[in-house]
Amino acid sequence: MRHADLIIEAGHVATVDPALGRIQDGAVAVRGGLIADIDTRTAIHQRWRAPAVRREATALMVPGLIDAHVHPGLFFLARLAPPATPGQPGLLARGGQIERFLNLLNQGLKLDPELTLHAARASFLRSLETGVTYFNDAAAGDTDALAAAAAQIGLKGIVTYDFGADLGFDLAAGPPRPIRIAGVDRILARAEAIVARHNGKQGLQCWYNLLCDLSTSDELYRATTALALRDGVGINTHTATVRRHETASRRDFGRGSVRRLLDLGVIGPHWLAAHMGFMARADITELAARGGHVAHCPATSMGAGKGIIAAKTIPALRRAGVNVALGTDSAQWADLPRQMSLAFYAHKEVWADDSVLTPDEVLYMATLAGARACAQAEQRGSISIGKVADLVLVHTDDLAFVPFDDPLLAWLRSGVGALDVYVEGRLRVSRGRAIDLDREAIGRQAQEAAGRFLRQNA
Repeated sequence: MRHADLIIEAGHVATVDPALGRIQDGAVAVRGGLIADIDTRTAIHQRWRAPAVRREATALMVPGLIDAHVHPGLFFLARLAPPATPGQPGLLARGGQIERFLNLLNQGLKLDPELTLHAARASFLRSLETGVTYFNDAAAGDTDALAAAAAQIGLKGIVTYDFGADLGFDLAAGPPRPIRIAGVDRILARAEAIVARHNGKQGLQCWYNLLCDLSTSDELYRATTALALRDGVGINTHTATVRRHETASRRDFGRGSVRRLLDLGVIGPHWLAAHMGFMARADITELAARGGHVAHCPATSMGAGKGIIAAKTIPALRRAGVNVALGTDSAQWADLPRQMSLAFYAHKEVWADDSVLTPDEVLYMATLAGARACAQAEQRGSISIGKVADLVLVHTDDLAFVPFDDPLLAWLRSGVGALDVYVEGRLRVSRGRAIDLDREAIGRQAQEAAGRFLRQNA
């Protein structure tokens, strides 16, 4: 008989491990913060003893969720956005005013360390309480403060530095013309220093960041890629984000955005791009062959009116073998379980096919696909022996689950469910509320900081 620290039982375990699949009446043995064993409840108790046993006979157990693309520092951004109207839609709607939008981002959000800390803490708390146990910060704010916020909330993940770009746009020109706004050497020196300071510290990775292909010169792309490969870290970026993105890329660089990056040789397993809704179908096969990753954020696409869902690109990428993970984009959009629900529904509608994105595929996108995109597949993303014991239990004692035999289907259909969240085998969230953090203080301080942010940016 072997000894574990904890045994957690669940009525239904969706392991996301292809060798294990789903286990009815299952249990996980946890030892030293890792998954020591996974099997049926009876088999686990035959092999293991533990001083603590959590019995959740009706719960659904899934791996800890991985948010592959989030901007924790953008927690306050929604406070600045004016309500969209038919006469004045947002900058990303109806094809998108991509050049104007990138110019605004290039100016920065002026998030000082204190504002970044409060924004990111609130964002990370929301992530944790909705089942996220690993994150990929795609920039905005002070990196030191982002790392401090992650440490205070007790989350591990990837941090990066505020948006990197050496090109902006002269909006007075018709059409807008790219102009140099920063020196490549200065950008690279700052990036190297930040990556060196944070990568491998406090359980964090630190990646290089390029805001967008349209605001990045060939020189900066090649040099950043060389640094990422040298340092063994990834690159976060945004590309093919709105319909007009490809038009602008062909105008400014003579090729579509993905084709240009393929030609530059920057796409590979180290490369993760968000949104990716618009590209030539001929480039998808090569994108898959190079091993690039895509972060799909359904609520951003739908809420901003980008048209990515309608473009039918995301299922086409998956069918071609591209690794597509799910992200929230920031706390102003839906939390990750609701992103899962949106992905489950929306693509079926535009494809007119209810077999598109099965429940297990959507769960994979929110777990193991995210782990692959974040270079964490050996440690996270599935309930497998030897991996970190990041586990989520979805309580199914809710009317939303009553009509269903499959609790995973019910969870995605409803987008609701109280969660228990274990991080490295330790219970951090019970019934959707963090048990070891001062939630009220974090929320109050974030609200106060949001007011100051709004006054500064009014």
